[in-house]
Amino acid sequence: MELTDNTLWLLKQAFYFSLTTVNEAVKQHGVSTAQIGLLRQLTNEPGLSGAELARRLLITPQGVQIALTALEKRGLVQRRQDPQHGRILQAFLTDEGKEVAAAVVSDAIAAHEQVFGVLTPEEHATLRDLLGRVVEKGTGHEVISDHVDL
Repeated sequence: MELTDNTLWLLKQAFYFSLTTVNEAVKQHGVSTAQIGLLRQLTNEPGLSGAELARRLLITPQGVQIALTALEKRGLVQRRQDPQHGRILQAFLTDEGKEVAAAVVSDAIAAHEQVFGVLTPEEHATLRDLLGRVVEKGTGHEVISDHVDL
């Protein structure tokens, strides 16, 4: 395979530069992209544990703990013991966390639209279908939905 034909390298570049664009768009809020994912998930489903967040966001439990601790120190997240499983800590957004989440997600969506706005709606749908096929058929994993309503 020629280096210029390396699809994985192009995917990595697209991911890296897309992420950079989103980071730039949300930096005024002092939130990382990992933290955006946590904020989005907790907006949609308050009370998730660190382990559940890690599975949903495809990051390590240690990465989730670092992000949760940083958000907790800023007063955006509060953790409480699960009433049924005392050893499990559930995470909830504070009122300030909900406000920051709405602003951050709005800016992240605008950056996403900037990046993918170069594609027509049909091209965007085709890209999503192709990437979904790569995930499911090429790797044997199930596509994880990332849709969160605010």
